[in-house]
Amino acid sequence: MDFTILGPVRVLDEGRPIRLAARARAVLGVFLLHPGTVLSRDRLIASVWDDPPRSAVPNLQQYVTALRRAGIGVESAPYGYLLRLEPDRLDLLTFDEAAHRARLEAARGDLAAAHRLFGRALALWRGRPAEDVPLAATVQARIAELEERRENARLAWIDVRLRLGLHDELVGELAPLVDSAPLNERLWHRLMLALHRAGRRAEALEAYRRARSTLVAELGIEPGHDLRTLHTALLNDADPMPSSTVRAVGEVGELGGAAGRREGVSSAVGHVLGEDGGVVRSRDAGVSLSREPAWAGVCLLPADIAEFVGRERESAELVAALKGGGGAPPIVTVSGQPGVGKSTLAVHVAHRLRERYPDGQLFVRLAGASAAPRDASDLLAELLRVLGVDFAALPTGVEERAAVYRARLADRAVLVLLDDAAAEDQVQPLIPGTPRSAVLVTSRGPLPALPGATSYALDVPPLADARDLLAGVAGAERMAGDPEAAEAIVRSCGRLPLALRIAGARLATRPAWPPAELARRLRTASPLNELRSGPLDVRATFEASYAALSEPARRAFRLLGSVPADGVAAWTVAALAGVSAHDVDASLEELAAAGLITAGDADAAASPRYRMHDLLRGFAGELFATEESARSRTAALRRATAEACARTTEAARELPPAFAPPPPGLPARTPPCPEGGAWLAAERAVLVALAVAAARAGLVREAALLAQALAPFLIVRGFHDDAVRLLGMVAEAAAEAGDTATEIRMRLIRGDAEVDRRRAGAVAEEFRLLLARGSETGDRHAAAYALLGIAATLESDLGSALAAATMAAERFETLGDEHGLLAAWTEIAGIQFYLSRYDAAAATLRRALAMAEGHSAVHSAVHRAVHSAVHRARFLRSLGIACYETGRADEAIGHYRAAIDLSRELRWSYGERVALRRLAQAEAALGHYDTAVARLARCAEMFEDAGDTQGQAMVAYTLGEISRRRGDERAALEHFTACLDRLDPLNEPVWTARARDQVARSRAALG
Repeated sequence: MDFTILGPVRVLDEGRPIRLAARARAVLGVFLLHPGTVLSRDRLIASVWDDPPRSAVPNLQQYVTALRRAGIGVESAPYGYLLRLEPDRLDLLTFDEAAHRARLEAARGDLAAAHRLFGRALALWRGRPAEDVPLAATVQARIAELEERRENARLAWIDVRLRLGLHDELVGELAPLVDSAPLNERLWHRLMLALHRAGRRAEALEAYRRARSTLVAELGIEPGHDLRTLHTALLNDADPMPSSTVRAVGEVGELGGAAGRREGVSSAVGHVLGEDGGVVRSRDAGVSLSREPAWAGVCLLPADIAEFVGRERESAELVAALKGGGGAPPIVTVSGQPGVGKSTLAVHVAHRLRERYPDGQLFVRLAGASAAPRDASDLLAELLRVLGVDFAALPTGVEERAAVYRARLADRAVLVLLDDAAAEDQVQPLIPGTPRSAVLVTSRGPLPALPGATSYALDVPPLADARDLLAGVAGAERMAGDPEAAEAIVRSCGRLPLALRIAGARLATRPAWPPAELARRLRTASPLNELRSGPLDVRATFEASYAALSEPARRAFRLLGSVPADGVAAWTVAALAGVSAHDVDASLEELAAAGLITAGDADAAASPRYRMHDLLRGFAGELFATEESARSRTAALRRATAEACARTTEAARELPPAFAPPPPGLPARTPPCPEGGAWLAAERAVLVALAVAAARAGLVREAALLAQALAPFLIVRGFHDDAVRLLGMVAEAAAEAGDTATEIRMRLIRGDAEVDRRRAGAVAEEFRLLLARGSETGDRHAAAYALLGIAATLESDLGSALAAATMAAERFETLGDEHGLLAAWTEIAGIQFYLSRYDAAAATLRRALAMAEGHSAVHSAVHRAVHSAVHRARFLRSLGIACYETGRADEAIGHYRAAIDLSRELRWSYGERVALRRLAQAEAALGHYDTAVARLARCAEMFEDAGDTQGQAMVAYTLGEISRRRGDERAALEHFTACLDRLDPLNEPVWTARARDQVARSRAALG
């Protein structure tokens, strides 16, 4: 499509005009007046209506929709809308490009080319910009600006033709122009000069008379210096300047951004610099020599925050790094995620360093986080103008401008603060060349390729500083009055400084609003909906960074929002995207460079972790839900869950299968595998999050397979809360989907997790219901596990427990389920211990150990050895107990040591600490009291670290036994009492009864 704005607003599609309603054309006109600019909704409304109606917002949306339906690509962008146009598709952009090239050709001396280009540029004007659409008064300033650009181009074209000697042509053109603009001295000047060059001196003098008469009559002023000087020259019959050097007097830079340069001079900095760094314009360019005044120290820094909170360590380190003292200017880069406070800290540090850099403190925003980072050439032009360089003397190339910039700063003590850099090539030309200056750069991602730079990664502040920041904005007394609400606000903001400032500002503007109300809103709704106040908006800040990404990086960012985990590895993103890990590397690097993820950590499996702030993850989750279709979301989660299940199944082969009928194709168990355990430890949160997300998305089977594969690791490593929550959610999703078999399987495993953390009483009824449901549905396999679960809950009826476990073992043997059989034998041995049938327990354990080690042939249906090291560690410990209870402490110690070694290989801390206590008990029986007590002290620390109160109780029980052996009954009473205090009578009735007996015995002995 082609667009015109330099006159009536028109849209042509392959030469055919597109018809639009008047208001839609007005909105289009605003976009065309500001090509490539993001226009906010408020700005568009103010540009279209002088007095906006109440329906302005929906009306505007309707007009934007109409433009899109017409094929006009109006994009939604952070803060508003954007219409991107190629330069050759809009007459305004074509005009600017042609006029710019014309000035360059004029500066180079190619007047014929400049003449053609100016003529082509001005021919695009067909009237006043947007003259046929109703626009508000606020737009008139923009229209006036464009008309001024047209007049400047016209004057530059006139100057070119004067130099070409086209005087007669110009007289005819200029005469009507001065009649239409009689107060424009520049036009009068060109008319007088053209008349003089055409041999019409008397008419030139008459033109001066008319110009003076008009100015005196209308404005009460005499003509300006340029007109008077030209008049004097005409009176003396002298040419004011050779025709080859005529240029627009008073129009500095109209012949090009490098006026003063001719061919062969463009790269010679010495031709535009004086000896002291002042700019000298060359006579060869048609301008008389003049020297710009030397610039004094200038401070462009934004204001520092009056009560800057926290960051003392960071500030001190940055100040020290920027003090320099070497042979090159110190360069420090501060990177971090959006809203972390990089700019605020950098400005604060720069103010602290002002005395060290008295020659000036420069500041410029590089817009690196936007979709259109600023060009280094424009940044240099901005800085050079501040440093006193005349626009007319600016070279056009980046290298030449950088040379002028370095020359101006040479040997001066100047601090340059470059805020929000996009990349190294944007920063490099802005670095001074001498060591007395320094550079401080902020960027969302690191700038590793910036030579000689010291990198500083900024994270969220510590909790105490975050509290102080919130209190500093909202009011210290107010926050101190409700510390719980203040803590909740800080937590919901993730300690992100921008979020904390906004939260504080919202409270400050509502003095009667209790902090608890904001804390509630942040907790119950999307925090991003609440974290905006005036121009500050966390979501808008994130949107700006997101909009600047490439499409593959945007999708990777959205996909990360589907997994609410603290950090992910590349395989997760690759699985979500349906590509290889190699294919997502570039996107992850781009996200890290934009500060949207961090990639500085390695996990327990030595893989890099990509982490994201909680608020950013919430934003990514919003995008995943709104910008990915339902089909795409489901497919991504299905791929990731299947990949996670395959990896988990492989990594967990050292662990026994979960407490449920095993899924088809379950691989054989293996000896301890450190790599697999490390991977599971690193990925635990991601795997749980994926299973939960899959269940919520309706992928019940996929979620259940992953949960069943992961559950043994969670239970063995003591993550019972994760296991119970995950399995419960998947079970509920299966129930809603009507998948009874999956629901029963998840509830069985969840019940086993509760039993493992000694909450058997809480799930006794659950196992009974599962037995009934398994029997009703004909699922004999699930019913066998439910029966074994019931046995584990019958501690107060050991006879019934033994009968149930024995029956379950028989069913597992019939079904050929090795794991179920081993679990049943483990339960049977435990019940036999409680019944003091130690020889029977030992026989059961030896049989189970033989199967676990692959040497059993108990039944033809049992066709595959289990080889689970957890099973073997458990059986060895239990066999040690059988030996100890039958008076063979030496033999028991051997079994305990083997169990401890195997548990340590498995990183099974529960198995290790339980066996360690038993080892201490056996050593005490042999009279090694000091060794036993020392070992129990270590044991107590392990149980305490794990939050295992039952284990702490058993350590106290063993210490009571040792004290009694030593003849110290009072100490024994203290230990047995401590044991009783820590036990839960409901879930540990056997040991509670034993501890009571020991307390009674000690009291009786003490009288």
